[in-house]
Amino acid sequence: MPRFVLIALDGLRPDMVSAQATPNLTALAAAGTRFANARSVFPSETRVATPSLITGCRPGGHGMVANTLFDAAAAPGRLLRTKLVADVMALAQGAESPLERPSLGERLAEAGRSFVLVSAGTAGAARLLHPAADRLGGFRWNVEDTEGATAALVRAELGATPPHAVPNLGRIAHAGRVLLEHVLPKLRPDVALLWLSEPDIAFHWGGLRSPAAQQGLRAADAVVGQVMAWRDAQPDAAEIGLIVLSDHGHVTGRGKISLTAELRRAGFRAGDGLAPDVDVVVAPAAAPGLWFRDPSLAPQVADFLATQPWAGPLLARDPGILPAGHAMALSVLGSGHRRSADLVATFAGHAEADEWGLPGHAPFDAPDVPEGGGMHGGLHRAELATVLVMQGGGFRRGAVAETPADLTDIAPTVLYLLGLDTQRCEGRPLMAAWDAARDVKPIAERLELPRGFVLEAMRAEPDGRLYPTGMVAERLPSRSSGTA
Repeated sequence: MPRFVLIALDGLRPDMVSAQATPNLTALAAAGTRFANARSVFPSETRVATPSLITGCRPGGHGMVANTLFDAAAAPGRLLRTKLVADVMALAQGAESPLERPSLGERLAEAGRSFVLVSAGTAGAARLLHPAADRLGGFRWNVEDTEGATAALVRAELGATPPHAVPNLGRIAHAGRVLLEHVLPKLRPDVALLWLSEPDIAFHWGGLRSPAAQQGLRAADAVVGQVMAWRDAQPDAAEIGLIVLSDHGHVTGRGKISLTAELRRAGFRAGDGLAPDVDVVVAPAAAPGLWFRDPSLAPQVADFLATQPWAGPLLARDPGILPAGHAMALSVLGSGHRRSADLVATFAGHAEADEWGLPGHAPFDAPDVPEGGGMHGGLHRAELATVLVMQGGGFRRGAVAETPADLTDIAPTVLYLLGLDTQRCEGRPLMAAWDAARDVKPIAERLELPRGFVLEAMRAEPDGRLYPTGMVAERLPSRSSGTA
């Protein structure tokens, strides 16, 4: 009977995978199937991507629409930061989870199969990846856990979790030990997910090719190699498939701004919660969300943003909040939900090389990320491109699949190979991973966006789901070289 180990390298750009930087992942890709057109979801943020991976649905389906968001019903006076379990549960408003679609762990449990999570990411992300662990009696461990039976068990067997650091080498290695020394040999799950927080942490605070980033990437790749060695030593190695992925890419942040401060300077009463002196709630991000006390203010804010050289086109939960043609519906990207911001701003990025020699840089709004740090969340092609490699089991050897894929296609692929129902997923099984005849070249598509921008995208079939590739500024003379 097949089983699977999924390994997520948070934030890894596919153009940073190489024999020198990531020898183990490079070898795995050469021996398996690499998806050349794998993409994230929008916004390309971790706590939007993790539910998309684990539910097989895009944000409009599962309901987690941003890392940081505003929900007047859950917390009218402040923003909710989903890296915190308390804020995740505030969004749930008494339910087990804020997710509105079942998770992979729940789907497997329905069929008598098991799922485990080992996470070196944030506690909030871990809760979203395995929200029903407590009810199902499942295993969910995160490096930030200090209380509870699972944390005590891991501490007793493997010692205390190392402290957070940049790069997060100790925690990466410790999470690998939890998987390899406890979970895989003792629990033997049908599906295990190991979430590694590097290279994302070092990208953010060191830059994409900084010494810290190189260390973090090597450490994550070393864990990939350890899992490969473990699998190859098992008596049922031929039945164990490895899936390595990243949840989003990164672009170098150049031109740090505060959208809240910019709006205030323009005379708008902007803030981080609906206080008496706030009319516009702003959630800082690579694609900041804006919620209005009175929607009639939205056209004025849009007019202001249209004059700013750093601003890209606007997206909207309901485009009718602006005059016709001034915003694209979030639903086009599968991201429209009742929790979505009234407007989502984007930044006008560029394709030319950054200081590390990597293509792409973009303005950003993130108080804790330094100028020049890695950033993600928007529609820049470097943010949307992801790693996806499937190797072992029945996966093709030495293949490069061209069919479009995103995070929502991974859970249905695993479910399909386990002989389970995939109907409640929005994604599709990636049959190109084992059947070359099912690999199809993407159908290129271009969508015109407001203010002279174009969204380059793909479809796997005519009228099929849209897979965004990157936003390009083509019509405005001052931005003729821009891309986002």
